[in-house]
Amino acid sequence: MKFFLLLIPIFFFESCEYINSKLDDYAKKDTAVVTPHDTTQTTPTPIQKSDDETVINVEPTQLRPKLYLVMKDWAPDEKEAHAKQKLLFNNLEFILFKNKLLAVGSPVAWHEYSPNQCTVEAGVQLEKRLTYTEPGTYYRQIKRTKAAVVHFFGRRSLLSRAYDSLNVWLTENHQKAVGTPWEEYVSDPKVMKETDFLQTDIYVETR
Repeated sequence: MKFFLLLIPIFFFESCEYINSKLDDYAKKDTAVVTPHDTTQTTPTPIQKSDDETVINVEPTQLRPKLYLVMKDWAPDEKEAHAKQKLLFNNLEFILFKNKLLAVGSPVAWHEYSPNQCTVEAGVQLEKRLTYTEPGTYYRQIKRTKAAVVHFFGRRSLLSRAYDSLNVWLTENHQKAVGTPWEEYVSDPKVMKETDFLQTDIYVETR
């Protein structure tokens, strides 16, 4: 009798282990149901972000007539050209202040590069020409014509990416650039605190 009573707990524990093992099997089967049936499907690559949040959009557009008061300078390299560009914009701002005028659009700049020289032209948009000629200034007139525009959002030190995207778009859309592209500085870094996401639009006439 005692022997029989000893067998009961042994049988009970073995039964519990058997039940637990079955529950584990069922749990594994339930987990397997979530797995996609197509085993050939690869795992999606995680979205990788670069150290910046640059956004670039390229599209066709129609230019409307604009008038710019422009100043020009030269520099031996791109770094010096940007320093000269700031100086030109300062001079243009002084001319506007002296004449009690306000620019009617965002400032713009044209750049042309050669092996040993960079030409920079800075311009401010006016409604009409000045009544007299300011020394060192001239006018650029934008005509009504079709063009391509790159809307670039990011650090301006990365603008080369915008030009690369523009060249790709021109090729894919069988368009040719006419003349020199120009940069329109939509965001003012003096006002906008987030300088890593400044808007710069790059235009070029197309045909």
